[in-house]
Amino acid sequence: MGNDGGSIPKRHELVKTKTTRSRDSDAALTHQQWAFCALSKQPLRAPVVACPLGRMYNKDALIAHLLAPSPAASPYGLDGHQVAGHIRSLRDVVTLRLTPNPALDTSSRTAADKDDEATLAGAAGASDRPPPAAFVCPVSLREMNGSVRFVYRVPCGCVVSDSALRELRRIDPTPSTSTSSSPDDVSGGGARACPVDGAPDDEASAARAEQYVPLNPKGEELERMREAWDVQKARDKEDKRLAKKKRKAAAGGDGDEVVAAAAAGEGSKKARKADTAADVRAAAAAHAPAVKAGASVPQLSATLAAKLADEKRKQSPAIASLYVKKGEDEMRDKDGRSNWMTIGSYSRF
Repeated sequence: MGNDGGSIPKRHELVKTKTTRSRDSDAALTHQQWAFCALSKQPLRAPVVACPLGRMYNKDALIAHLLAPSPAASPYGLDGHQVAGHIRSLRDVVTLRLTPNPALDTSSRTAADKDDEATLAGAAGASDRPPPAAFVCPVSLREMNGSVRFVYRVPCGCVVSDSALRELRRIDPTPSTSTSSSPDDVSGGGARACPVDGAPDDEASAARAEQYVPLNPKGEELERMREAWDVQKARDKEDKRLAKKKRKAAAGGDGDEVVAAAAAGEGSKKARKADTAADVRAAAAAHAPAVKAGASVPQLSATLAAKLADEKRKQSPAIASLYVKKGEDEMRDKDGRSNWMTIGSYSRF
């Protein structure tokens, strides 16, 4: 530790200081969130879906997870349930409309361009720079790598950077289409359209409220989105219960037919139980000894003796030959052989 004239200790060797998180690990985590599926950890490839918490998944990986009968049987184990356990079906996710990065388009590049890109890629690898993003903003062409905030629109799923969306709203603050979530407001010529590509929403999409969900949120924003999703699930469950109650009331005619059907089912269930109980009593009576409960002790002894004699008559000849009958030599069997090894075994065992 020093102080011997040979070395001088430094402060960080003697005093424990607060450790700082490595920026390299933060960059790797950000790249993983924006370039890989949150469930399978494989590179994102179309079709890509996003959940209400802003996480992105490969659609085939999510389907495989939802088809598992239990969390333990999922191809991604309990980790998959922890990541995507809040997703109940494909209706909870939105298919994203992503714009591929034109810089990665291999169909229109020449051999010289590929050589230049290989040289640049080698230089980037030498400097530990992340590779180019697979998707970009359709308006500003900024890469979707976590450096800027991206959002997706519900219900169409168009992905755009937040800054580009603000610019679109600043240029055209009064869009020509309605943004109401009511189906009556979007019918006819005033159909709601996406501000990114201008495509009108279909009837099924127009029934859902328009909103913009951030991708890969962090901190307090993620907690707010999680609480909002829990509230939405509770509201959907209550609406489903009320709708089921209304259907029963409408189909039952004030509930008379439903009550009658329930009573008939209850009656048939009681009849089945009575038949089962009768069968059990009959079986018990067949196996019960033929002695009444108030019988005397001599009658009981006589009955047991008769039962034992009956069981003895039913013995097989092979077993009966091992034991000596009354009036015979107790030390020899009927064939004249010594039976000293088996004598008394009947009463002992």
